[in-house]
Amino acid sequence: MNQLQSSAYDHSKSSKRLIFIDVMRAYAILMMIQGHWIDAMIEPFYRDHSNFFFSLWDQMRGITAPVFFFSSGTIFSYLLLRKNLPIRENDRFFKGIKRVFTLLVIGYLLRFNFGILENITDIDFYKFKNSFAIDALHCIAIGLGLIIISYLIHKLTRIYIWIPYLLFAFSLFYLYPDLIKHDWSQYPLPIASYFTREYGSNFPIVPWTGFVMWGALLGYLLSKRVNLAFNNLFAIIILILGILLHFYSGSLLDFLYKLTMDTNFKYLLNHNFLYYHLGNTFIILGILALLSNLFKIPPIIASVGKKTMMIYVLHIFIIYGTGINKGIQYYIGQSLSGWVLIISAVMTLAFFMLLVYYIEKSEPYFQKKFPYFFPKKKII
Repeated sequence: MNQLQSSAYDHSKSSKRLIFIDVMRAYAILMMIQGHWIDAMIEPFYRDHSNFFFSLWDQMRGITAPVFFFSSGTIFSYLLLRKNLPIRENDRFFKGIKRVFTLLVIGYLLRFNFGILENITDIDFYKFKNSFAIDALHCIAIGLGLIIISYLIHKLTRIYIWIPYLLFAFSLFYLYPDLIKHDWSQYPLPIASYFTREYGSNFPIVPWTGFVMWGALLGYLLSKRVNLAFNNLFAIIILILGILLHFYSGSLLDFLYKLTMDTNFKYLLNHNFLYYHLGNTFIILGILALLSNLFKIPPIIASVGKKTMMIYVLHIFIIYGTGINKGIQYYIGQSLSGWVLIISAVMTLAFFMLLVYYIEKSEPYFQKKFPYFFPKKKII
């Protein structure tokens, strides 16, 4: 073992679970919570990009969604591929299909407007367009679906699975300029919302699902060489790759444009946020991987990483509200500033971390008393 590796805290000896992935997910969901809270509560006067601290916060917030999508693709791909089983024997394949539909249903329910039920036979989709807008859960669901399709292609044709992963990841970025310019008004709104922001979607599947597929590539690599997750050299390589993408992805796109004269590369060059954010994502992941290996991660962080779905749904209820409740934003939105805003954001993070802590503490009791409704989960 080289000197660099020997100083690492080897989580593999204490747990079969990849702590690194839990830390990725915990970072993403906690950043999302504070980002949504501050964005919803900050007074408009303080939304000033000339202010260094606000600009820095806004830059960091921009990395949150890519990390969230990337980590979702990583964990699902890793679990799907870590055992080389026939399709019918791979329970993760069937759980994945169920997960896709669950995410889609929850995604729509969080935005559901009960006014739709007043005239169910003749819905005015444009009147209720927010109910059909595509958000993070929809985007992740489609990404998991593409991972499942890639898995089927791999199993049925014996093509290496990283090939469809890479094709999907690259294509979802590459096609973005074409879909931006496309006229989606001729398509049914619920379908068009998956591809354009014109009807309120925050994360159209092109290009955002691409981050899920780039994460799936890392999941594939970890499924083949799981010990890489505990290797400092690998973490440094991820960090360096991120720095290169951050600073030189524009040069690469410029080279591809001059080589092919493809206007898509020119558009991506002039609006280079995708590979820029992919680079930032790798930088964050490299740093988190190093921290996970060099230090003992507090159990609460790993626990938060395991409860991202619950936290995501609950924070939407609390901050924004849904069709059945009004969130805190309705009462005090855009009214906080200074230390009040910062302290309230910290308290919100503390609330969710404490909630996760007490839920984990109570799980053994409910698993013992109600095993059917609270089955014990396998350690991964």
